[in-house]
Amino acid sequence: MVAGHLRRLDGSIQKIVNDHLDAMAQGGHEADLIPSLALPIPSLVVCELLGVPYGERSDFLRMSADRFDLSAGPEASIQAVNDSMVYLTDLVARERANPGDGLLGTLLRDHGDEVSDRELASLADGMLTGGHDTSTSMPALGTLWLLENPERGDLVRDTDDHIDQVVEELLRYLTVVQVAFPRFAREDLVLAGQPIAKGQMVLCSLTAANRDPALGADMDQAIPGRKTSPHVAFGHGIHRCIGAPLAQMELRIARPALLRRFPGLRLAVPFEQLAFREISIVYGLDALPVVW
Repeated sequence: MVAGHLRRLDGSIQKIVNDHLDAMAQGGHEADLIPSLALPIPSLVVCELLGVPYGERSDFLRMSADRFDLSAGPEASIQAVNDSMVYLTDLVARERANPGDGLLGTLLRDHGDEVSDRELASLADGMLTGGHDTSTSMPALGTLWLLENPERGDLVRDTDDHIDQVVEELLRYLTVVQVAFPRFAREDLVLAGQPIAKGQMVLCSLTAANRDPALGADMDQAIPGRKTSPHVAFGHGIHRCIGAPLAQMELRIARPALLRRFPGLRLAVPFEQLAFREISIVYGLDALPVVW
């Protein structure tokens, strides 16, 4: 069901990306790619997926941004989460009365008797939360890598043949979600030669897993086109991120579109002046100023 909705999103994502590139072009010859492109696109794509009405999307974007902004204190962030849940619960109720073509409307038509409004609102909120920060960080970091490696940027800009390879290798190399959810041992055991007592917490470094030398040579380098085992940037097995195909689609569309629209794109400040997050589960940039 979700896969079918994702396939229909291709044209909508193209339009969302192009609209934001148009706004960047109209704004002059410089921009911060975080608020101009990387931040709004994931939320708008989720709006499209869920079926949020066009007239309500600006408010939805504001609530999405406010919940992750701690500059006004934790109380403001918590209030934004509450506002978001109130809105989504109301949206589900309206969709139940008159199901639209989005994911919520489809779920209600097919399984409306099996789920409550609150459960569906929580599902929608989880999609927003899970895809927001990660889907903002990955486009920014990937673009930075391409700007620092212009020969790869040229390949992405000039042909579609390499974009899948670049997307997957950068997902592996950057691994924006650095640590998996903690697990707790249910009994004493030995894991990879390490004794673990019952009740102890176990953390998996996804970054280390994706750079394990056992996968191949030079795993600390990004080499698009290399032959390696599948990465775990989205987790693995039953814990693999359900939004992975959506994130991959956004990256495949947005990255070449940006480089084609602004072929002279470059950093507006020296690399050393960029501010990276120092303490965060999600690796990312605070800002990415560029000029063209």
